[in-house]
Amino acid sequence: MKGFRKWWIYLIVISFLTAVLSFFTGLIVGYNIMRFGNRFGVLVRSPIIPIVVTAGFAIVGIGGFISIKIFRPISQIANALGEVGNGNFSVRLNDWDGLDEVRALSHTFNEMVQELEETETLRNDFVSNVSHEFKTPLASIEGYATLMMSPEASAEEMKNYARRIMTSTAQMSVLIGNILALSRLDTGGIPEEKTAFSLDEQLREAILSLEPRWSEKNIAFDMDLPMINITGYEHLLFQVWTNIYANAVKFSPEGGCIRTTLEQRGKRVFVTIGDEGIGMTPQQLRHAFDKFYQADTAHKAEGNGLGLALAKKIVEISGGKISAKSEPGKGTEFMIEL
Repeated sequence: MKGFRKWWIYLIVISFLTAVLSFFTGLIVGYNIMRFGNRFGVLVRSPIIPIVVTAGFAIVGIGGFISIKIFRPISQIANALGEVGNGNFSVRLNDWDGLDEVRALSHTFNEMVQELEETETLRNDFVSNVSHEFKTPLASIEGYATLMMSPEASAEEMKNYARRIMTSTAQMSVLIGNILALSRLDTGGIPEEKTAFSLDEQLREAILSLEPRWSEKNIAFDMDLPMINITGYEHLLFQVWTNIYANAVKFSPEGGCIRTTLEQRGKRVFVTIGDEGIGMTPQQLRHAFDKFYQADTAHKAEGNGLGLALAKKIVEISGGKISAKSEPGKGTEFMIEL
């Protein structure tokens, strides 16, 4: 990049020197012609002299125009590229009042650097969030493992510590699974073929898979699930329902109710899952499907902020749409169209 920048500087200098040299060459030629004419009495009134002088000024003017309108902005673009190459994504180019092509190049450069800056921010946030999410269960495992080594721990306490270690291990396993699944889907990898299956039965199975969680909170389910068969990514869509139901159970109050409706309109299928939980503010709702975003900033509820992001990705690659509406204190409702 440094060599590229120097090359443009050399080109500007050479262009300017060429223009100046051309100008003085024109003056010298004109002067010698004039001397020749005065000596021999010919060509005194020849138009060559003013033509040569005018051409010299024109060359200087053209050289200056090229230097200001083309080489100078290109030199600045080269310098900016060097900054980007060094990891500085905050550099921007001003709009040039010159050639449309140069102005378009500057605009394209600014858009490119903006995207690079956003990508770098996402990458840094991803690393920071992953580190945090792994740190919490690891610290829990380390703490309870230390307590288990105490000779004063009773058999009942040992079982409790082991149970908590298993919970933290399961939490890490879910986190790793979600990260790997998102990584595969982001890179265009779909680990299965589309198959025909019963969507209403799959929804019931997703609810049953979470029975230990919702039975502990005495949560009821209100379901309107007519028989509907679809063709899609069966195992991936099962993950969508378990993630949404797990989220609903997590934020539902003791003795709450989770509603599910399924209906078909033409060739499209619509699934609605609503809870009576704490709900979300408009600000939280805007980020509900962002990676690692958690509406519960105090981390009182277990989670890693990847479940809804993964659900959204799977629905989209299935050719569907997912949205949500929520109100603080009244619950959240997810709408999925397939």
